Amino acid sequence: MLLNSPCQNPDNPCVEESSLDRLLMNLLSASKRGVAALESASDKCNFDFTSSLFFVIAFLTTTGYGSTVPLSDEGRVFCVVYCLVGIPFTLLLLSSLTHALLPWVTHTPIHNLQVFWGLSRNHAALLHCSVLAFCTATLFFLLPAGALCLLENDWNYLESLYFCFISLSTTGLVDYLPGRTQSRAARQGLEFATSCYLMLGLIVLLVVMESFWELQQVQAILRFFSGPRQGELKGVGLDELVLSGDMAGAEEEPHYTLPISTISPAFSDSPATPTTELPPIFGLPPIAATKENVPPSL
Repeated sequence: MLLNSPCQNPDNPCVEESSLDRLLMNLLSASKRGVAALESASDKCNFDFTSSLFFVIAFLTTTGYGSTVPLSDEGRVFCVVYCLVGIPFTLLLLSSLTHALLPWVTHTPIHNLQVFWGLSRNHAALLHCSVLAFCTATLFFLLPAGALCLLENDWNYLESLYFCFISLSTTGLVDYLPGRTQSRAARQGLEFATSCYLMLGLIVLLVVMESFWELQQVQAILRFFSGPRQGELKGVGLDELVLSGDMAGAEEEPHYTLPISTISPAFSDSPATPTTELPPIFGLPPIAATKENVPPSL
């Protein structure tokens, strides 16, 4: 007579519940690390070039979704060293591209608005920044959210927009990641598209922020909180001394000096020229006028 032990499964008496729990935990852990339990005998590699590119860009842009993590100590040390070297170079690259695009994206359109529409520089800058912000919100938030809503059946529009925001804000939460429920080819395409979206979106956001930073109203707010002496101010509508960075010269008051006395030689070999000494005016030293300078008397 067999008795059901509390450690055994009633449907499968030969399997203990503790062993089944350990098996399920291992399967869940392997699934989180990209190992398919049902297709473990296949030769397909889960970590391909697109996955590697997505991992590198997510790390270097400090987004870090957390879907792919190093498992060994050597891998963790490599990631630390790689990020210490790669993140500063990535920030330098993004900054260089931003300053290279700023004259074409911001300065030239503002100049054209001044020339062709007759707007002042301040009004032209406000109009340009408003249009630039609207285009950025449409092209990098609203339209990508709609595309993700169509590609991911389990996502609604709000969840897709949430993913776009946490991606471009470099928050990178792992609760939403495209391509998890798709096929291998679809996952590779979505990972490559997300990598390009991250790099291009960060560059565009930096250009938009620099454009708003140069607004006269933004500079006035900064001067209100930090004072005009805190660093170099830049922006539209400021005078040439401020734009050239010569703040010290702009703040100093001019000083005018007058000679206290005129030293002349005591003896001269040349014949003396009769002069007429004019009375001092407002504390100035006496002015000697020659005959040529004296007006004729009536």
